[in-house]
Amino acid sequence: MEKLKADLAVIGAGPAGLQGAIQAAKAGKQVILIDRLGFLGGASLNQGTIPSKTLREAILDLTNFMRSNYYGRGNRPQREISIADLKASVTRVIDDENALLSRICEKNDVEVVYGTARFADPHTLEVVGEKDLVLSTIEADRVLIATGSRPRHPIDIPGDKKIFVDSDIIFRLDHMPKTMIVLGGGVIGCEYATMFAAVGIKVVLMDRRDNLLRTLDTEIGQRFREYIQKLDVEVRMSQRIKQLRCSEDGKAEVLMEDGEQVRADCLFYSLGRIANLDNLQLERAGLAVDKMGNLPVNALFQTGVSHIYAAGDVIGPPGLASTSMEQGRLAVRNAFALRTRPFPEFFPAGIYTIPEISSVGPTEEELKEQGVHYQVGRAYYYEIARGPIAGDTSGMFKLLFHAETLEVLAVHIIGTHATELIPIGQMAIHFRARVDYFVEAIFNYPTFAEGYRIAALNGLNKLTGAAARKWI
Repeated sequence: MEKLKADLAVIGAGPAGLQGAIQAAKAGKQVILIDRLGFLGGASLNQGTIPSKTLREAILDLTNFMRSNYYGRGNRPQREISIADLKASVTRVIDDENALLSRICEKNDVEVVYGTARFADPHTLEVVGEKDLVLSTIEADRVLIATGSRPRHPIDIPGDKKIFVDSDIIFRLDHMPKTMIVLGGGVIGCEYATMFAAVGIKVVLMDRRDNLLRTLDTEIGQRFREYIQKLDVEVRMSQRIKQLRCSEDGKAEVLMEDGEQVRADCLFYSLGRIANLDNLQLERAGLAVDKMGNLPVNALFQTGVSHIYAAGDVIGPPGLASTSMEQGRLAVRNAFALRTRPFPEFFPAGIYTIPEISSVGPTEEELKEQGVHYQVGRAYYYEIARGPIAGDTSGMFKLLFHAETLEVLAVHIIGTHATELIPIGQMAIHFRARVDYFVEAIFNYPTFAEGYRIAALNGLNKLTGAAARKWI
């Protein structure tokens, strides 16, 4: 058994853990990074974020989806898209990213140890292999817990992993189903539902709640629902499910409380995620989870034990790869008393459905609740020259700005490249820019970014009185 020592031991090589490990190494600390998967990147790279976004890009590319929609479905490629086609794209990206992360760790002298980590005491970790064999022990001055999360199973799921699949095992499918039930109307469920529909699979999207993507601005959410219904996605909300089961002829079957049976070749379930903390023996470190199964931390990402920090999905929402990276970085800077700053108050969120959705700042509904006097500016992709060029005329920019000061308050975008466009709005909010900045700025033409200018003009032209005179 190998005995190791480190300034920092990081448990989990996903976005939070990797960023934390690299940050500590850059500060001259001796770092050991531990991961149970046997490769770097965590679930984000190997099962979640990167595979799903690669899958989406491959589907759009192989089907020529956007342009075929614009010019008519008859222009869509005639050959069928196979699981092998999609797997090949995903595998290539994962392999390349894994190789890149390995080079980064090697370049920064981050020692990587594979195995399942658990606490022996607050400063000592055991790394366990097969049959519970302890491979090594690590004595660390500080510890960062960044073990990520896994799909949650709040209801009984049949064990057939070729019929009932989640985001971790979707790529085990060996053929393309003709019909699919997607259970869960959150981000992951909606992303996969639209991707499956784009390759011609008949999708039924079900959720027990009454709204898809509940955190969205209501207007954006409504446009999304209208779009996916045009994709022939059957949306069924407020559904009361009694049981999931395999039918006698090998189909996925959902038995509703009213006795109705909904059947499909396959069922994809996305019912939330739960923190990976079960095997850490937290009690030996003096730690305990909260009622949601997450690790409580303070504003410094410090747990109840002063030298142990946590970041990423294990501490709860927002659970984004982007926020997890920054949490891991800031946690380590705090742990070693390096110059730092608080975690940002606002940040962009991206949803990689078809179409893409991204936002930063409050929704219109939240501004109403806060009593803010705001104005709305809109720009539609059909009036932006880049929209027809790219085959997307259904997207929309929505700018929310203060009706007196003209300060940009929020941006919501649905459509092609929404996640790439949103940082422009983020910077405007951060620097407290007035919306008329977008009118006075010159954007490359033709680009989607020009939508900011069109939306700004739309909103400013609605103003009257003193507010209007501020920019006329």
